[in-house]
Amino acid sequence: SMTTRLGLQRRALLRAGALGGFGLLAAACGPSTRAPASPQPATPLPKSDLTATAPAPVQATAADVAPAATAIVNTPAADLPEPTPAPQPTAAQATSTFAAGIAAAAKGVLDGLDDAQRKQSVFAFDDAERLRWHWTNTSAFPRNGLALRDVQPLQREAALALLRASVSEAGFSKSVQIMQLQTEINGDPENYYVSFFGVPGEKVWGWRFEGHHLSRHFTIAGDKVSITPFFHGVWPSVSAAGKRIMQREEWAARELIRSLDDAGRASVVFQDSAPGRHLTWNDNYVQPLEAAGAPLAALDADQQALAMEVLQTWMNTQAAPIASMHMDRINAAGLDNIRFAWAGSMEERRPHYYRIQGPSFLMEYDNSRNGATHIHSVWRVFDQDFGQGLA
Repeated sequence: SMTTRLGLQRRALLRAGALGGFGLLAAACGPSTRAPASPQPATPLPKSDLTATAPAPVQATAADVAPAATAIVNTPAADLPEPTPAPQPTAAQATSTFAAGIAAAAKGVLDGLDDAQRKQSVFAFDDAERLRWHWTNTSAFPRNGLALRDVQPLQREAALALLRASVSEAGFSKSVQIMQLQTEINGDPENYYVSFFGVPGEKVWGWRFEGHHLSRHFTIAGDKVSITPFFHGVWPSVSAAGKRIMQREEWAARELIRSLDDAGRASVVFQDSAPGRHLTWNDNYVQPLEAAGAPLAALDADQQALAMEVLQTWMNTQAAPIASMHMDRINAAGLDNIRFAWAGSMEERRPHYYRIQGPSFLMEYDNSRNGATHIHSVWRVFDQDFGQGLA
């Protein structure tokens, strides 16, 4: 069937990446060879219908391109200049441009606020508020900062442009989808808060975007950027329209555990029942969890590819320089030092938990609540959470 053929093609591509030492994943997350563009403002998002639609590209007309095309066609091949390869930005240059773009977008937000709004949204960098975080709803854990629901349309547009400048397009789209999903649980898709710590562009500063099931923390020290803790959650896991916002995170991992034989499953499953929550909860700083499960090197190529697909999905939400940096560290660790561990049921809509952990990172996923339709997942970096190690 067409579905089977597409599944085999996807598996083959992922297998190629796993066998090539994460080559496919690293390539997909590497910085573009084009010079980065200046941050573009987000499309205004109406209060009643948050969307992440980007403006359509401007199309050239035939009249615009005809003279140049004719000139090239009529020039002898020997006289045509050799094409000059586009310069490849270094990792440091890409990260520097990324940090500058975040700072510019942050200044754009602050320039549009009045004094009262600035007082509400700006904290000292060393204020205890910077380390106060959660993903639960605001009635259970009140947020401090400036809520999208309390600002004017242009201010809201600037705040969303800052979020867009701080993550990838896939990360921005997933954020907006999580916000939209609040309407299905009687929540407010604009009950999300922007908070600043320090002054954008100074030596060390940071900002936060947070509300129910979405917690993003950015610490910038010069040209260096930390983006963790980085939390995604969804409930329901399938929207009323049939949308699965965290589909691959759930299904690739389930496909992996189901593909194991009895011995392989015994090495990966560390307890029969799901723990009922992700273990690091809202700790400010975390250390590696118990080395449960099996190293990826013990899995076959298809199973390694599925684990890589989960990491790929997370990396795709992060800006290219950040994803590339983390993949370099994962590559250096090797498959022997990255472990996949599972707890709970292998069946859909039954409580389950898994994690992928390496020397530098931890990705936890829990789906235990509300008939296993309520996902919590977090990405942590042991030596970078809340910007430690950047200065």
